[in-house]
This record gives sequence, structure tokens and C-alpha cells, in this order.
Amino acid sequence: MKVSDSEPIYTIGIAAKKLGISVPALRVYEKEGLIVPLRTSTNRRLYSLNDLRIIETIRNLIQRDGLNFVGLRRMLSFLPCWKIKRCNPASFDKCEVPRIADRPCWSSGKSASRQCEDDCQSCPVYAHACHVDDLSVYDLIEGQNFT
Repeated sequence: MKVSDSEPIYTIGIAAKKLGISVPALRVYEKEGLIVPLRTSTNRRLYSLNDLRIIETIRNLIQRDGLNFVGLRRMLSFLPCWKIKRCNPASFDKCEVPRIADRPCWSSGKSASRQCEDDCQSCPVYAHACHVDDLSVYDLIEGQNFT
């Protein structure tokens, strides 16, 4: 049985060990709105493979490029949700998400789509956060350039 990349299966301790990072650092990333691990009914955090990829990207941006949390949130806000979700250009002006320039949709209270409001793990925009260090990959997505 294959587990999908968005399936939350790692506890915070296992995720920290796999990444070589401390548990408190993972909690800080979540508090800063950079990641959204699944919370169980008993409030335990579970991380998916996508979460681990996003955390690795965040760590690289901090260590290699010297970004701080404000810079990371701003950079994540540049994810082109309209391209990832292939939105109709006519609806772009009515969408509230692109107007939030200082943080990603998952930390703003505004979801990139109604289906994602309670479950960022299944959101395609959240899953693409691991590519935020190379936004040029979005030039390859079919459709219009809305910028």
C-alpha cells in the first residue's frame, strides 16, 4: 500500500529526527505560519512528506540565503495560486488571496480554495511551497501569465 505525499504519518519527534532539526524549531515554523501540520483530535501534530519537503526548503532559505521569518512568509505569499489551481483570469480580480502580500494563504485565514479551508494537506498551493525557492518552475504551468 503506497502512502501519498500529502498523507500525514510522521509524529513531530520522527519528523524532527528525519530532518535533523529540533522539535522546538518545528513548533516555531508552525507558529510563524510557514507550515501547517495536521492536528489530530488529541491535538498531536502529524507531518506528511510534503511538510518535510517544505521544511527542508525553509531551512535552506534560512541557512543558505539568510532569510528571516518575515522574508519567508513574504516569499511564500508569491506562490502563484492562480497558476497552480489554473484559475480563470476573469475571477482573478475578485480573489482575495493574491492581495495578501505579506504571508501565504494558509497563515492568513484566506484559503486558496474552499476545499482547502480546513485541510491544507490536500491543498495544491500548500504542496507547491517546497518549490518557492525556484518560482521559475511556474512559468512551465500551462495557461495564462496573470502577473
